[in-house]
Amino acid sequence: MCLSLRNASAVLDHQDGRAPGVGYTRTRHHIGHLSPGDWWFCGPEDRPRVVTGVHRRNGQVVLVDQFGATYPYPCDAIVETAVPDARVLTRPTARTA
Repeated sequence: MCLSLRNASAVLDHQDGRAPGVGYTRTRHHIGHLSPGDWWFCGPEDRPRVVTGVHRRNGQVVLVDQFGATYPYPCDAIVETAVPDARVLTRPTARTA
């Protein structure tokens, strides 16, 4: 499942990005919604981590971040997440008369 503002259990606040970074909205999601590529906060830090792996076993969900560190959570946990702002990858072309 993909994280979105619509399936968040709470929408907290918005963080503007600094070029070339992208802004994001701080949210909370049920742990079962996270999948590789999603952003989440594993602690009280100012930048989100990227989920690279999700392992479910024995009533726990273990998230793996982009550095290979693992973080176990109960299977019913609500975690702080970040939903990135949509990027505009192309500029509109100018019309000629």
